[in-house]
Amino acid sequence: MPSKDAWNEVGDRFTAVGRRLAGHYGTRNDGGSPKETQHKVEEVVREIGNQLGHALEAVDDTVRDDEARRELKHAFNALGSAISSTVEDAATAIRGPKGEEPPRPD
Repeated sequence: MPSKDAWNEVGDRFTAVGRRLAGHYGTRNDGGSPKETQHKVEEVVREIGNQLGHALEAVDDTVRDDEARRELKHAFNALGSAISSTVEDAATAIRGPKGEEPPRPD
């Protein structure tokens, strides 16, 4: 599934959750009519959807930008190096210096 479709699905699922939330929220009486309350919740959910749409458009613009792709590649390379270093440090701590077995706790 292309990433844009995946993010659209995320938006659809959050919209569905928002509608369900609106339904549950509407069953509680806070002094306003259920219809008014549901309308307010739907407005909030719609705004969340709009903001998510803007975020996705920004992501799409960013991945189409050659310089941003280069920066992203460097960032992921740095992440990979950091993970490798961390694993190596952990392995050294477990093995001990120069492959020696750590002392047994008993």
